[in-house]
Amino acid sequence: MKLEALDYAIRAMCGEVADSNRQAISWKKLSEEELLYEVAVCVFSSQMVFEVAVAAVDRLKQNRLLCVACMPSDIFHYQSIVRQALEEPLDVVVNSKRRKLFPRFRNRISALLARTVDNIYGGGSSIKEVLKGAYSARNARELLINAVSGFGPKQASLYLRRIGYSADLAVLDTHVLDYMKLALGVKPKRSLLSGVSGYERLETEFREIADKFGYSIGCVDLALWITMRVAKREYIL
Repeated sequence: MKLEALDYAIRAMCGEVADSNRQAISWKKLSEEELLYEVAVCVFSSQMVFEVAVAAVDRLKQNRLLCVACMPSDIFHYQSIVRQALEEPLDVVVNSKRRKLFPRFRNRISALLARTVDNIYGGGSSIKEVLKGAYSARNARELLINAVSGFGPKQASLYLRRIGYSADLAVLDTHVLDYMKLALGVKPKRSLLSGVSGYERLETEFREIADKFGYSIGCVDLALWITMRVAKREYIL
């Protein structure tokens, strides 16, 4: 699929994303449980297919394992019951097919969530307090990276977008990087993604690309993610 055709599809998708964003949620109106739910989705989705991650977090929510007031004080016990809740297969729809799947890396994701709960609530704080303490979207991203086990710049950016905190941060996943390679003719160095400074360098490059579409960087990268995902499946980019 040629770059011109991709750009046409991305621009059309930007309009749809922008329309949906006008009715987006606001983080200030979310409960602490809802904020923790989104943290878990973003942590888990870095380890497995997004649909499976959402199904796994939904399982935890159903078992009241994301209820802050209901959590056991022993963080190792919490980690254990989170792990146990993910032992049974999940009912997931992936690529229009319903399947029974187990979440990957159950020990790891249980440990990451438990450490996050301990980091934030064990210190008498909350996710909402962490966000209120930020002076900018970039600063909020850094605060979250420090507070949430398993968050790098990409996951923190995705989280801030999903809760309606900011649309001015890019989620530089594989689809976005592949598009940048097509548009710039140079393959971005994935090694830059793990650190904040390197991530922000790539984000600045992507911002220049996003400007031509006339929408926020968050709107463009989501539209691009949707478009590239379909293009890869149908045209084998």
